[in-house]
Amino acid sequence: MHKLTAIALTLFATLFFVPSTNADEASVRKVLAAYVEVFNQKAADKVAGFWTEKGTHTDRETGERTEGRQAIQADMAKVFESSGDMKLSAKVDRFKMVTSNVASIEGQTTVVLADGDPIVSSFIAIMVQQGDTWLIDSIEEMPLPQPTSTAAALKGLDWLIGEWVDDSEDVKVSTTFRWTANEAFMLRSFNVETKDGVTLTGTQVIGWDPVIQQIRSWSFNSDGSFGEAIWSQSGVSWLSKATQTLANGDSASGTYVMERLDDNSFTMQLVGHELNGEPQPTGASVKIVRTVQTPPSASIPAN
Repeated sequence: MHKLTAIALTLFATLFFVPSTNADEASVRKVLAAYVEVFNQKAADKVAGFWTEKGTHTDRETGERTEGRQAIQADMAKVFESSGDMKLSAKVDRFKMVTSNVASIEGQTTVVLADGDPIVSSFIAIMVQQGDTWLIDSIEEMPLPQPTSTAAALKGLDWLIGEWVDDSEDVKVSTTFRWTANEAFMLRSFNVETKDGVTLTGTQVIGWDPVIQQIRSWSFNSDGSFGEAIWSQSGVSWLSKATQTLANGDSASGTYVMERLDDNSFTMQLVGHELNGEPQPTGASVKIVRTVQTPPSASIPAN
């Protein structure tokens, strides 16, 4: 997937839903909502219409530059033709009106594809007002700053440390997250208990892979199944794209979406689930709560 699409489309898929603070910003967000609508229609010509005539995208890592509305439309058309399902999300760190008709946006984007690892980048975007319309004038994309240690890489998950429970009517799932020595890895252990007793236990090791520059995890369950996943952050959510070998030799895959509600609760949902390559129903969203609550904090990152 061309990085232009990863940064441009993802940014506008979520930016609109953050509350605006003034009339100019509200106008920009209204345009972005319309952009999302035509993107979901996979209409390359309409998507290109949201860019200025000489709009540009620059990849700072490779030096690649795409310039002009026609070139952008051609790139979008190729992506829409070749790509399947994709999930677009963004973490917007800064929205600033530079002048009365120029807006600057900074943040981080994540694109999850059905057949690939998540694409995570940081960006700077400029939008300009031409007449009564706001248009995209430029986007610059760059790699995320790399952590200085494995502990630093996993810092965004430290709020999980502790004991949690998903206590439904028929099944109780107890989960514990803890650090290894030097906070080099995070360990997750869980028990699944029904009215007949504990039916499944498992262990997950979460760590930083310095080769692919992403968080990875490896899971081992008492029924003989095992798997691994690639993690990426999107605002207050974490996406875990997983593959698993079942005890009978079948293969499963899907993306777990973990959304942090506050310091003491989060939700988990399995999307894009496949079994031996066959699509399965999307899992229900499950709420998980901390067994011993901690005082409220303002540590949840802004969308």
